[in-house]
Amino acid sequence: MKVTKKDLVDMGYPKKIKGNGGYIAVLVDVQPLNEGEVAGIYRYPRGECVHFLEEMKHFEPIDD
Repeated sequence: MKVTKKDLVDMGYPKKIKGNGGYIAVLVDVQPLNEGEVAGIYRYPRGECVHFLEEMKHFEPIDD
């Protein structure tokens, strides 16, 4: 079964965060990992970064 961005949001990933260095990042895709695990790919102004759900406690979710 393919995991979608909507599935990540349902798991608790915010659509938008104030993340690394205070920059705003948007959830853009899913990074499949080993054994069915997944992580969120967030786009920052200067590139993309993979974040795990456990990391979200360090970031500020942004509501639109």
